[in-house]
Amino acid sequence: MSKSKKKYRFVLYILLLILLFLYWENNSIQVTRYVLDYDNLPQEFNGYRIVQISDMHGKTFGYENSRLAKKIKALGPDIVFATGDMMSSNVDDGKAFLDFLDHFNNESPVYMCLGNHEQIARMLDGMDEIYENFIEEVKKRGVILLDNEEHIVTRGDDYIVIEGLTLELYHYSRRDLDPDDDSLYLKTPYINEKIGSPQGFTILLAHNPAYFEEYCEWGADLTLSGHVHGGIIQVPFKGGLLSPERVFFPKYDAGLFEMDNKKMVVNRGLGYSQINFRLFNRPEVTFIELRNEIR
Repeated sequence: MSKSKKKYRFVLYILLLILLFLYWENNSIQVTRYVLDYDNLPQEFNGYRIVQISDMHGKTFGYENSRLAKKIKALGPDIVFATGDMMSSNVDDGKAFLDFLDHFNNESPVYMCLGNHEQIARMLDGMDEIYENFIEEVKKRGVILLDNEEHIVTRGDDYIVIEGLTLELYHYSRRDLDPDDDSLYLKTPYINEKIGSPQGFTILLAHNPAYFEEYCEWGADLTLSGHVHGGIIQVPFKGGLLSPERVFFPKYDAGLFEMDNKKMVVNRGLGYSQINFRLFNRPEVTFIELRNEIR
């Protein structure tokens, strides 16, 4: 074989490996695990297991999302949280989430908050009916939708509170720019107005992680967010490259963030929005175990 043919074949092998790697990066699910310790967690919830998914945007894993459902079932969660954008605002792709729910088959309770895409969809002519049908089908499958609502989960004589906060679309404005109107930013009084003040150990579902400080000030013990898609590309030692608001290296891109004894987990999401690409940023399922080691 000539040197030129060997070189050509070598290049083809390299390209094939790159394509396989990118396919794996965009289609294999990573389970990220956290053990979060709280001294105010009710004892009945010591060891409570949470699974979080976010930003599905029509993405499927296996036939009708059966692979995703199987992976989550294998984790044995006590509860599942879907933290928004389980459909897109510009296309009827909510079937992916409905298929997941069918295969998951109420293995454990599923709670959902709204993301910006659901909110946009319910406001747009032509998409509003699709949104309403989607939400109706989600509820038929037993999902508890928290649209500025709370739900109390009990174990024995103890309880925790689940709050779902629906941010206004203007709350997704860029925070790295000086606003013309400071009211575009979410403030703690807004949260109190929408869902009241926290009563007991509280898990807050809030799609946009940009307001972590405000969530902590309000009193959320654990905030679960998504929205940023891990920054599309995870740059080593720097974090996520780009947020949906086109902010480079957003402060809260993915992972665990802490402030005093308050915590926030930002899920990297499962699907795409405007940029159908991920690099060093695999689709993510988050598994959280709550602990209180005080006896």
